[in-house]
Amino acid sequence: MTLARPRVRILRRTFSPTPRILALALALSVIDSPALLARSWSYHCTPREPQPSAAASATPEPATSRQSAAPRLFKEAIVSDLALYVQEPDNIGNQRSDEHSQYVISRLLPFDHMSAPDALTVLAGLNGYYLGLHGEQVYNCLLRRKGKQIEPYLARYVRSPNLECSLELGARFEQPSAALGGLALCPSTREQSGSLASIMYEIDLSKPCSDEELRALTQGVAPALRSGN
Repeated sequence: MTLARPRVRILRRTFSPTPRILALALALSVIDSPALLARSWSYHCTPREPQPSAAASATPEPATSRQSAAPRLFKEAIVSDLALYVQEPDNIGNQRSDEHSQYVISRLLPFDHMSAPDALTVLAGLNGYYLGLHGEQVYNCLLRRKGKQIEPYLARYVRSPNLECSLELGARFEQPSAALGGLALCPSTREQSGSLASIMYEIDLSKPCSDEELRALTQGVAPALRSGN
C-alpha cells in the first residue's frame, strides 16, 4: 500500500481536473448503456460496469426517457473526453490521438438520426467547442445534413455568442492547445462567428453533405463505434 503513495502525488501534480469535468465523469459512470460511456476516463482507471440494485431492476427507466437524455449524454461524453485530452501533452501525434478522434466522431454520428428539438438544441450547442480537425469536419457535415431544420438553433448563437465552454470548463480552456493543433477547446467569439457564418451560408445554398461524403469522413471509425458502442 505504501508503494502507491508516490504515484498518487505524481498524478496530482500532472493532472487536476476541474469540478465540471469530475461532474461529467460521475454522470457518465452511472449510465448502464455501453453506447454512452466516455472512453476517455479509461486513460486513468479501468471502468467497472455498474450493477443495478434490485429496486432499480424492478422499475426500469422508460425507453422514451433514455432517448430524450441521449443527446445530452453524448455531448457530455464528447466534452469530457476533449477536456481530458487537451490536458495530456503526451497525446500529440500518437495512437491515442487517433483513438480520441474516432471516439469524438463516434459520439457525433448518432445525431445524424436525431431530429427532436432537444437533440437539435444540443447539436447546435456543440458549436461552442472545437472538436478537433476531423471532428469539426464531421460536425459541419452533420449540420449541413440537417439543413434548414438546424438553422433556427444555430441562429441564436449569431445573435449571442456561445459562452458555455468557458463558463463550464474555465478560462484555461480558452488557451491554445498543442493537442488540438494550436487551437483552443473554447473558441473565441470571432472564431465562432466565422464558423457559423460559413456553415449557415452553405445551408442557405442548399449544399447538403451526402451519404458518400459522410462515409468518406468516417471511414476510419470502427464499425462498432459508428453506432456509438
